[in-house]
Formats: sequence, C-alpha cells, structure tokens
Amino acid sequence: MIALLATGHTDASAARQLGVSRRTVTYMLRSMMDELGINNRFQLGIAVGARSRNCAACPAPRRPAMTNVAHDHGRY
Repeated sequence: MIALLATGHTDASAARQLGVSRRTVTYMLRSMMDELGINNRFQLGIAVGARSRNCAACPAPRRPAMTNVAHDHGRY
C-alpha cells in the first residue's frame, strides 16, 4: 500500500489495486500512524521513507533539474 501511495495513487485508486475499500486504506494508514506515534500523513511519509531506504518497491527520489534560475528569468 505504501508503494502505491508513494507512486501517486490516491486512497481510492490504492484501494482498487488492493481489492479493499477506501475506508480500509484509511484505517490501515491510521493504524500505521498510531503504531509509529505520529499525527499526519506527512509525518508518516517521512517515517516510512527513513525506514525504507532500501525498499525495492518504493520509487527512487526525483532529483530536481539543475538550472540557473536567475539566468532562466533573464536577471543576469
């Protein structure tokens, strides 16, 4: 489920992929947050990311394109 959400699925689309209800996905996420002692999904993402650096199912972090922002906007 975490891998689905990490790749951009909503609760509803993750639920469809898993064959469960959206409410079940919400319950599963709440259970994980309670177990980890955290209060919101942002904190859950940080906690899961920190624990799963070697997760083969998790997407690789995207690196921002290196551009000269000042040059792109004609300031220099």
